[in-house]
This record gives sequence, structure tokens and C-alpha cells, in this order.
Amino acid sequence: MPKAIVDEARCQPLQCPAGQCQARRHCPVKAIFQEDPNTVPFLSGGMCNGCGKCAPFCPRHAVVMR
Repeated sequence: MPKAIVDEARCQPLQCPAGQCQARRHCPVKAIFQEDPNTVPFLSGGMCNGCGKCAPFCPRHAVVMR
């Protein structure tokens, strides 16, 4: 089953409102974590269920399913 990953080369948190990851806000299982605003978020692969609901909300297309 695919899992979401954050492509750090594409992620630019400054493009999200208030530096908050928009994909994180839409993850139904809360597998995406962001330590502080304007920092690159990370995913807990063990928590991700592979639903892909978060990916469309990333304005830089940095959240991808693999």
C-alpha cells in the first residue's frame, strides 16, 4: 500500500497560510507533524494509512504517494 512522503526539495512552508502545512490540516489520521510554523513537516510512516487525502492540499505538490 502506498504511503505519503514529503519531498523536502519541493516543500516551502512560507507558501502555506501562516507557515502552517495545509496537508497536515487535512490528514485524517494526523500522520503529518510540523514542529514550528515555517518548518518542513514530516510524516510518520507508521501512522499513514495511505488514503492520499492530504496530498491535494499541498500548494507545492510536495506531499506525494509512494
